[in-house]
Amino acid sequence: MTMSEGADAPGNGLGHNAACPVPNCSIPVDLILRSSDQELIGAHKANLEHFSDGFPSADTVSDSKEPVDLSENGTTLKLLLSGMHKQKLPTLSGLGSDQLLALAEAGEKYFVYGVMAACSEHVRAESRLVKDGRTATAYFAYAAKFGYVDVADAVAPFMVDLDTTYMKSRLIGYDTAFLAWMRYREQFVALSDALTSIPAYVYVATPMDGCTAWANYVAAMRVTLPMTVKGHLKLLRGATFDRLEGIFDAHYGMLTQTCRCRSGACCAMAGAWKAELRKDLLATKPFSSFL
Repeated sequence: MTMSEGADAPGNGLGHNAACPVPNCSIPVDLILRSSDQELIGAHKANLEHFSDGFPSADTVSDSKEPVDLSENGTTLKLLLSGMHKQKLPTLSGLGSDQLLALAEAGEKYFVYGVMAACSEHVRAESRLVKDGRTATAYFAYAAKFGYVDVADAVAPFMVDLDTTYMKSRLIGYDTAFLAWMRYREQFVALSDALTSIPAYVYVATPMDGCTAWANYVAAMRVTLPMTVKGHLKLLRGATFDRLEGIFDAHYGMLTQTCRCRSGACCAMAGAWKAELRKDLLATKPFSSFL
């Protein structure tokens, strides 16, 4: 089945013109739900009881004709109810990240296990494709709330440059996840220090007296590299070395052309600086190791 909405239903005896979202559904509508955006949607008490553990049993729901207000929007409720019928679950491939996460949260909230499973698998697959901080944070918040650690691990690298105040606001009530993210992020802050102050391990050789190539190379690197920790973290976003490697390599040609050291000391130091930073980046631990 697709995610297309069913046709409007005629009066259903409840005094409201509300259709079941499943096309050609033959089950009588005996409950009306009203979404947060005021859309009336037809539902079936028995299906709510059978397909979830989050709605009351059919025999405990009154026969009131008044709609039951829920906090989800109409699109989310219709998708959720479509997953509470004896049929294939709605396809999720056409959903944007916001709608997917809204449906996933609704599935978790009402314990609609089929929807929970389908959404969590789709979120897991989508999380491996996330590149921007906003989407990464939304997936991360969902993962922290419902315990999907592998999703959090997948998106955490794309959040290292985000402001801590912003992250805390997105993780209200989930202090453990926020503190773990802070410790995870500190690994990248430490890498930033190695860009600001050249580590001792870089000095694997001594330039020949009078050779200024190394000093010129360092000066050029400092002009090119951002001046702030936040700028360094943006370069490290995604836990990839590609952006930094481009900066190192852009100045390496100048170094090889101007170095007068027969031992290649200047080039050796530049190579050590880049190699050690790459190694340290690859050695960063996943977010889940800080929980």
